Amino acid sequence: MQDKVEQPDTRGVILTKARQLFLTLGYHKTTMRNIAETAGISTGPLYFHFRDKAEVFYYICNEAFERLEADFSRATKEGKHAGERLRDIFLAYKAFYYREPQLFAMMHLATDPMSGVNLPATLAEALLHKGLGLVKNMEALIREGIDRQELRPVDPAKLAVYLFSVAEGIFVSQRMGILKQQEIGVDEMIDAAIELIEVGMIGAGVKTRTPKSSPYPTGKV
Repeated sequence: MQDKVEQPDTRGVILTKARQLFLTLGYHKTTMRNIAETAGISTGPLYFHFRDKAEVFYYICNEAFERLEADFSRATKEGKHAGERLRDIFLAYKAFYYREPQLFAMMHLATDPMSGVNLPATLAEALLHKGLGLVKNMEALIREGIDRQELRPVDPAKLAVYLFSVAEGIFVSQRMGILKQQEIGVDEMIDAAIELIEVGMIGAGVKTRTPKSSPYPTGKV
């Protein structure tokens, strides 16, 4: 009975400590031994929960995608104009960036070809499927908005990929220092993207209601 109570906590500590190591040392320099040491356990309990380093890495990234997917789902709930729901997806993505900086970084470390992370095919494909799920969520929303004549008639799949790429591009620019050089904040870029969504994609004669304050937390970078 005692083992059943302790296992979830041990697993959580392992994942929390491991993500700090992955972000500090990089994927290749992080080992199962230093994950165990940082988590304050022996390698035995570590291998009880995870087969190897790749599996530890996968579950951290999987958690990140699942949390962001839940945020997207809340943002796209029924009963609101499609344009407002697209706007709320951008706001949810920005909120996740500020609220979960380590998970945000891990999620992008997994998908960055320059990071050198080489997961087994099954784990890499599973994470790719998670990422595609975010795009498919947006695609379904766009398709629904077009059917309701709330959005302009465009290719839903292409528009979803475009919007996701815009959001990703903003944070890539932030990491590269481009926004800092241009003296532009992340919030300003997200606001500009939202404005472009409302100008370029809302059906003729239909406008969204822009709230005075966002339901999502913000920050300033």
